Amino acid sequence: MSIALRLHYWLIGPFLIIGLLTASALHAQTTLSMSSDYGAGTLMGERVKEFSQKVVELSQDKLNVEIRSDIRSVSHLQATRGGVIDIAATLSGALADEIPFFGLSSLPAIAYDLDEAHRLYQTAKPRYRELLKEENQRLLFALPWPPSGLWSKDPIEDGAGLTNQPVRTYDRNTQRVFLNLGAAPQIMTWEELTPLLEGGTIKAALTSAMGGVSAELYRYMPNFTTLNYAMPLNIIHMNADSFNALDKQQQTALLNAAQAVEDTGWASTSAVLAKAHATLQAEGAQLISPPPTELRQDLETASQHVIESWNQKVNYQDRALLTKYLESRPER
Repeated sequence: MSIALRLHYWLIGPFLIIGLLTASALHAQTTLSMSSDYGAGTLMGERVKEFSQKVVELSQDKLNVEIRSDIRSVSHLQATRGGVIDIAATLSGALADEIPFFGLSSLPAIAYDLDEAHRLYQTAKPRYRELLKEENQRLLFALPWPPSGLWSKDPIEDGAGLTNQPVRTYDRNTQRVFLNLGAAPQIMTWEELTPLLEGGTIKAALTSAMGGVSAELYRYMPNFTTLNYAMPLNIIHMNADSFNALDKQQQTALLNAAQAVEDTGWASTSAVLAKAHATLQAEGAQLISPPPTELRQDLETASQHVIESWNQKVNYQDRALLTKYLESRPER
């Protein structure tokens, strides 16, 4: 190599290295793991995907969210607290197993429409944040499932129609209500439910119209009764250390993505519900709305013990929060 060429490399070499390192830094991407129980075809699965895409977009490809489904909701709080996963999308009832206050949104007969469910969420939001902070986590956002209703093989006219019937429920609260009605409720995920549907051993399932359409429950249970039983939340929470490890731009992108998905998620739920009702009818299912008066009254009676039980598990501050919300509801 000539002296002139060696001198050339000596002069530009450091600048070349700096340029390569700078380019590498500009294209560096942080990947966060996010666990969700719900498949891509479900409402919450779609929202999780939307959130992950929004994070990439707003961070200008500097932050990525990798979705996984190998950890169940019942383990999300512990897994996120321990840093096994960075973010989790968890049915609020699953969080209630360790933190009873999170059972609030799935309490029966306290929010009969989406406006009431949203006011309840806004009332409880500071408390959700506080409780998650105690678990080294932070609340990113929360979305409502459309109102829970009853899919059934045969039309259900009253509580007696559920006696000894195997019913799929989604959390402890719903299980207790249906136990009080004399049914044989079981808490189960969609993965657990599918083979039982095929075998005909489950006669009814409590879930939303949208959830039932996604799972094609109408193939096995052609009746959907719009109970407006409850509108449980899907809580998206994150390990605080994982959040703090992000740079400011990444944190801002993550929080803005969370706010955007929360806003559009709440706003679109009514349209999603109407579309689900139209779909189930197009598939030959019977939409029973409003529900039979005796069934609604029997459910309300069976629900009182669940609300009283929740009150006993939480502290005075939490009980006062629910009372404040109930007193703010318009008279029926």
